Amino acid sequence: MKGSWILAALAAPVLLAGAAHPTPVVKLVEHADAIRQSLSGAQRFFMRSVTIGQNDLATIRKSVDYTPDNPDVQFYIGKSADGRDVGVVLFPQANTIHGPVEVALAMTPEGRIARVTVTRATVETKPWVEEAIASGFLDAMKGLSTTDNPASAVIPLKGKLGAMPYFEAEVIAAAVKRGLVVYGVLYKS
Repeated sequence: MKGSWILAALAAPVLLAGAAHPTPVVKLVEHADAIRQSLSGAQRFFMRSVTIGQNDLATIRKSVDYTPDNPDVQFYIGKSADGRDVGVVLFPQANTIHGPVEVALAMTPEGRIARVTVTRATVETKPWVEEAIASGFLDAMKGLSTTDNPASAVIPLKGKLGAMPYFEAEVIAAAVKRGLVVYGVLYKS
C-alpha cells in the first residue's frame, strides 16, 4: 500500500506536465522588423506604455474573456517626417496547450487593421502556423475594426487546411481579437 502511494505521488507531476507540452518558442519575425514593415512611410518611431487599470481590465475580460499576462501594454507608434501618425503596432498573443502564438497587429490611424504578421510560434507549431499563413487568410483581416471578429477570416479555410493548421489559424485570429480589444480599450483613451 505504501509503495503504491509513492508511485502515485511520483506519477502526478508527470501526468500534469502532459496536460501542456509547449516546445521552445521560435521567432518568425523580429519585433523591430515587424514594426518597420507594418508602418511603411513612418520615419520616426515611439513607444507608448499603458498600464491597464481595473476598469479597463474588467472591460477587456468582459469583451474577450482574457486577462493579459502583463499589466503594461506597449504600443509602437510610427510617424511620418512631418509628424503625422502612420499607425500603431502592438504584440498580442494567445496561449494554447502547444505554446504561445504572437502576432504583430498594425492599426491605421482610423482604427482599422493595416497588417497582421505572426512573430512567434513554437518549434512544434511552426509548420502548422506557416501553412495557415500560406493560405492568405491574414490578408482577409485587413480593414477590420475593433468591433469586427477576425475569426470570420478563418471560416473560409474550413476543409481547405488540415486540422492543426486550421486550429493555429483560429489561435492567430484569437490573438488578433485580443489585440483589437486591447487597442480599443487602451490606445484611444
